Amino acid sequence: MGRNAGRPGWLVAELPLADDSPSRGELWLVRLPRAVGAELQRDRPAIVISSPAIDALHVRIVVPLTTWRDEYEGRINKLRIEPDNWNGLHTRSAADILQVRSVSTQRFLRRIGVLEADEVEEIVAGVAIAVDYIG
Repeated sequence: MGRNAGRPGWLVAELPLADDSPSRGELWLVRLPRAVGAELQRDRPAIVISSPAIDALHVRIVVPLTTWRDEYEGRINKLRIEPDNWNGLHTRSAADILQVRSVSTQRFLRRIGVLEADEVEEIVAGVAIAVDYIG
């Protein structure tokens, strides 16, 4: 793990890639840009939530993860992600839906794993609630 030694447990061993194009539902280590205020920054895992319809573009919509804390229980902006063999996480994490952003595919460092479809849909629904979207 080199320079990431000592960082939270979600920095895990690299999985082989089928291709290098991040897709909806995948969990990637992403280099987030310099932050202002309460924005999340630095290299961290993020869930790709953008539609496959925009995969030809060189940006993806992502929701970054942070380490889960018990105080997040019941907060609508934090959705708990439990570690499993598919997502590649080693510790409980929180998808922070208020940190949703678009990032260049050049910021994607490596694939970590993939989430269950229902987890991805719950995160997307959380983003829709955060922007008061009524479908």
